[in-house]
Amino acid sequence: MGLFSFLNTDRQNFNVSAADSRLSVDLAKFIIGSTPLGKEPWDGDSFAKHLEKEVTLKSDQYGYELGVKNGKLDYAFFIIKDFKGNFLMKDKSLLLSSKTTRDEIISIFGEPYWTDIDDSEIILFYEFQESTTELQFEFPDGEHLEFITLMKGGILSKREQRESYGVTKPWPPEKRQQ
Repeated sequence: MGLFSFLNTDRQNFNVSAADSRLSVDLAKFIIGSTPLGKEPWDGDSFAKHLEKEVTLKSDQYGYELGVKNGKLDYAFFIIKDFKGNFLMKDKSLLLSSKTTRDEIISIFGEPYWTDIDDSEIILFYEFQESTTELQFEFPDGEHLEFITLMKGGILSKREQRESYGVTKPWPPEKRQQ
């Protein structure tokens, strides 16, 4: 090992900008970069410093928006056609695109807690972690994936929202296996 070899680390190539084109999102563990949803952003994540000062980070260029509430990562929203990062499921890459269909999502994640159909738009709602984490897949044309939202205290956790979506299932949902 050379005297100055310690200077040649990945750290010098660390992207210090707030938005990261290579953002990873674990849809089974609910981790954005290295930060679990509901926790304070980890200092090593490119978005951490920005979210210390602002409540949102919106990157149209990379197709995502992140938000904090009370200093903790509260939600992540992804525009599939623009998202340059990667989705993971059980530590394996999950290839999702604007060609991904509703049936493909259901084959990966199972039956959703609730399906909202409004005209041709369809939203699949999945509830996790004793209904404190919500994962939504949106299909504006009714068939092809366009948006993914991952959030703490999701929309359906509020009684009024369940009523407005016409939810007829009991709340909270039964525990589900991931």
